[in-house]
Amino acid sequence: MTTPEPIRVRRDRPPLTVPRLLLLVAVLAATAVVLILLVDGWTAAGAAAVALGAGTLLCARFVAGADAQDSGRRGDVRLLRTRAPGMGEWHRNVRISLGPDGALCYRAVLRPELRRLFAAALAEHHHVSLGQQPERAAELIGPELWGWLGPEPPTTGPDGAIPADVLGRLVDSLEALGTPRTGPRPHLPKEEAS
Repeated sequence: MTTPEPIRVRRDRPPLTVPRLLLLVAVLAATAVVLILLVDGWTAAGAAAVALGAGTLLCARFVAGADAQDSGRRGDVRLLRTRAPGMGEWHRNVRISLGPDGALCYRAVLRPELRRLFAAALAEHHHVSLGQQPERAAELIGPELWGWLGPEPPTTGPDGAIPADVLGRLVDSLEALGTPRTGPRPHLPKEEAS
C-alpha cells in the first residue's frame, strides 16, 4: 500500500493588493445588482445599487480618514504615531536619559527630538540643513557634540546614560545656534542685507 501524496498548494499567485481587492469588491457588487435585477426587477436593483454606492462612499471616507466629520475615531490613532512630546515630558525624558536606562531613552526619545530642534535652529538661523549638509552642521554645532547628534547614535557611558555635562552643553549649543545672526545673510546681496 502506497501513501498518498500530500496536496501541494500553489504559491505562484501574486498577492492580493488593494487595487485587486477593490476590483473584486466591484465585480461582486455588480454581480449582486444584476442578480437582483433578474429576480426582482429594476426598482429593487436601483435600490440595491444606491445602497451599495452609499456604503462604498462611507467606507472610502472612513478609510481615507476624513477628519472633518469622523467624530474623532481615527484622529486619536493617527496622533499617537506622530505626536511630539510636550514640554511637560521633557523633564521626565531628561531624567530617564541621565539614569541607568539612559542609552535607550536617549536614542529612542531625546536624541530624535534634539535633532529636530537642532535642524530647525540650523535651518532658520544659519540656512544649513542638518540632513543635507552634515559637515557644515558639525562645524556649527562643534565636533565634540556632533557625535551625540550625528547620523549614528553614540555609545554612552558605562552605566548607559548620557553624561549630564554633555546634555548641558547640547542645550547651550542649541541656545547659541538659536540666536539671530548679526551679519549679512548669505542668500541676500550685501546692499539688501542691512
